[in-house]
Amino acid sequence: MRNNLGEDTIEKLVLVEGGEVHFIREPRNVANAVGQIQWALLLALRSAIMGGGFETDPEAVRSICIEKGFYDKANFAAVFKRKQNASLFKEEMVPQGPSRSLSDEGEVELGNLVRTLTA
Repeated sequence: MRNNLGEDTIEKLVLVEGGEVHFIREPRNVANAVGQIQWALLLALRSAIMGGGFETDPEAVRSICIEKGFYDKANFAAVFKRKQNASLFKEEMVPQGPSRSLSDEGEVELGNLVRTLTA
């Protein structure tokens, strides 16, 4: 990641146990649209920790947003099409579409989110 985050910072955010990544700190008290983007970024981090790239599956984001109370059925897909959010991914996030990699801007935003959650 391009953010110079140390392993100690990542360890404040996640616990890797039994081949699974568990988030110790999570988005809270933010608007649904913000929470959806934050979870998309965090799932990209989980993918990278598990040996993949910084990429996110749209349906995994939908599932975790439903689970965590950030799902807005009427606006979910539209949130990812907003210019400032779309720029976080190399390609457009589409419902039931393939995983999308974070753009350079997305990696920077992920770093900012990690810093915020671990502060």
